[in-house]
Amino acid sequence: MTAVRDVGSNMPLYEYNCRACGRPFEALVSTRTSGSEVHCPQCDSPEVDRLIGLPAPGKVVDGQPATNCRGDGPPCGAPWCGRKG
Repeated sequence: MTAVRDVGSNMPLYEYNCRACGRPFEALVSTRTSGSEVHCPQCDSPEVDRLIGLPAPGKVVDGQPATNCRGDGPPCGAPWCGRKG
C-alpha cells in the first residue's frame, strides 16, 4: 500500500480484518472521520474490525543506548528532538 503524505491533515495507518472474507489489510484513515468509511479492498464489505497494533521496539545503533520520547529516558539528540538533556 502506498501512503500519500497530506501536510494539512493527519492520516494514521490502521490494520483491519474483514469479518466477511477474513482478509487482513491496512488503511489510511483521516483523523476527521470515525473510520466508518473503511471497506474491505477484496470484497468491499463495511464489516471490518480495527486491530490493535503494537509500536515497533526501539533499536540500538552503534552501541548507543536506545532512547524514547516519553520523557522518562535520555533525550535522543536528533536535530528535530525538542527534548534537551
